[in-house]
Amino acid sequence: MTQIATPTETMTDLAMTDQVRAATKAFAAALAETREWQDFEDAAVAFKHDRAAQEAVRMFQEKQRALQMMQQLGMLEQKELDELNRLRDAMMNQPRVRAYVDAQNELTLLCQAAAQEISAAIGLDFASACAPGCC
Repeated sequence: MTQIATPTETMTDLAMTDQVRAATKAFAAALAETREWQDFEDAAVAFKHDRAAQEAVRMFQEKQRALQMMQQLGMLEQKELDELNRLRDAMMNQPRVRAYVDAQNELTLLCQAAAQEISAAIGLDFASACAPGCC
């Protein structure tokens, strides 16, 4: 019989046996040793300390937020789209932004491959089963 979490219990309390908890910690430790994780961590630190990269991201996001409602209503003029694209290109041309995005993409691919391995081992789409609202 499946237990339902009470308000004082969390799903973690119900589902995490010592064996699952140990395997999770071992997986996290193994993931942290990968080149992809290390590259992501290095890129994140470098990005965090690069003022030009931070400013390029801030400018793009600020313009994106300002134009979001107009874009949803289909009311953007071409010059506004061009400006947004120019700011996006300027952001992505920052070496540390590009390195961060590339490292994040590589880490995502590794995590997706790991999820596929878990899915194959348990016969269930692991990532989908973990998504919010799956049940």
